[in-house]
Amino acid sequence: MATRTILVNGLRILAVCFLFAVCFAVGGVLSGLDKIGQQTVASQPAPPANQQVPQMPENFLRSFLIFTLCVGCTLSYLILRARWHGWMLVGAIFVSMYGISTVASQLDSVALLSNKLPQGMIRAIFVQGAIAAALFAPLAVLALGKWRAASLRAPMSPAVPLKLTSILLRLAILVAAFVFLYMFFGYYVAWRNPELQRFYAGPELATFWAALRHNWTSSRWIYALAAFRALLYIACLYPLVRMLHTSRRESALAAALFSACWTTVLLLPNPLMPASVARSHFWETLGFSLVFGALAGWLLCFTAPAPQAEPNLSARLAASKL
Repeated sequence: MATRTILVNGLRILAVCFLFAVCFAVGGVLSGLDKIGQQTVASQPAPPANQQVPQMPENFLRSFLIFTLCVGCTLSYLILRARWHGWMLVGAIFVSMYGISTVASQLDSVALLSNKLPQGMIRAIFVQGAIAAALFAPLAVLALGKWRAASLRAPMSPAVPLKLTSILLRLAILVAAFVFLYMFFGYYVAWRNPELQRFYAGPELATFWAALRHNWTSSRWIYALAAFRALLYIACLYPLVRMLHTSRRESALAAALFSACWTTVLLLPNPLMPASVARSHFWETLGFSLVFGALAGWLLCFTAPAPQAEPNLSARLAASKL
């Protein structure tokens, strides 16, 4: 029976990975993103001999397989472990998926790459993400058998009612951590790449603190943008933590995996960005997502400690005779 259950769940997870690939592709076609990408590749001039050539399409299938497996397996784990079901679970998956994978991540593109992207591409990215999430969320819940509530469900301790000061303190810690980690991984991982510095036409800064001062004096809005993105991340991760309603350790693991799985999209061929730049952004966002996701999952988990098991009737009778 255990072997059969493992086999069935494995086939269901593979089906979810396939569904995500189909929904992602359908979203690209319906939003026009696929057409914009093809036009961009066709209109690009031949690069100079001393310039790095962007990623080539030969790597697409392998990269797309990694992307779909990472996302499909992670979301399957979250859905199977969720205590919600039906449309409530679908809504949580849609909000978290669209919010993290598209809205929060593409705000950087709006702010930093608007002059480098073809006209209409950013809008198409937002539409593509919405279509893919709207199609995938109900199909994944249905494929994994989570549309109806389980007949037997283990009791769960109630969430701890928090005071307003405690909630505000957790929010402040998460926002401050997001801004710091965003700058930290951006400097020590991405900005260490000279190709990336030339791509963004940025100065070479000797230390991390010099980079913080430079951004504060020349582009102070970056800090406000990072703080706003932090609030978006928190709002999108909270439904995941609530639907799991589990221990803090598992909440931290789940939030870290969910935040990190979307970074594998940077492994896909990108005609607008050199391979070295995309790879630096991948390692940058992967490290950031794992650390911040784990912290957010830990602090957003309000589950009370499990109550001690009540002695059974026989034990109570035995104790009463002593």
